[in-house]
Amino acid sequence: MSYGWDNGAQGSHPPQGRPGPGYGPEPQRGGSGAVIAVIAVLAVLALALLGAIAYLVLRPGGGAGDGSGQVAASSLSSSPAATSQPPVTETAFTTAPERETVTVTREAPLPRTPRSAGYPAGADSSGWVDNAQSRCNAGDPATMIGRTTQASFSICVNPDNGRFYYRGSAGGAGVEVDDPAVSGGSAMVANNDVLYSIDSSGMRIYQGGDLISSQPMVSFWAD
Repeated sequence: MSYGWDNGAQGSHPPQGRPGPGYGPEPQRGGSGAVIAVIAVLAVLALALLGAIAYLVLRPGGGAGDGSGQVAASSLSSSPAATSQPPVTETAFTTAPERETVTVTREAPLPRTPRSAGYPAGADSSGWVDNAQSRCNAGDPATMIGRTTQASFSICVNPDNGRFYYRGSAGGAGVEVDDPAVSGGSAMVANNDVLYSIDSSGMRIYQGGDLISSQPMVSFWAD
């Protein structure tokens, strides 16, 4: 049996329905369906990815917009309110100042010189001892004692009411006048229209506003 081709009238092709030597029918490709499925899945994934990118780019405020959304987000992230620390509440504690102890030292008063040491000779705490007309009433203290060239007197204090009274003697005649005005080492004694003005220099007597007597002081003491 010859396996060659007949180059005669049949041509160069092998006879129909009869394969040439070494050739059999093509085998069926069993993996083509799986490849097609994978390609389809990849195509779907690619379409989904493209759709997601298009959505992100074309959505309002996205990459294709004016960028206001990004600017707003950036402004919010960089605003002082977003970056500043929360306020800190400080509590001030005030310490009460320590109390100062102040010591006041007062000088002890000097011992008072006994009144009798300053009295004029012949007088004590109630006035002239040898002349009752120019001496205070019994037990009343004198606040002024004096003797001029013509008269002697004592200005006394009534311990019951603290009022002053004047007792004087001149030429054997005595006089007592209530409420003389005493100020320090001077006194004004008004006896009707007669006024006695007394101080350490002397006694001046006025009547009706006229000076009728001026007597220098010989002895004088005032409390």
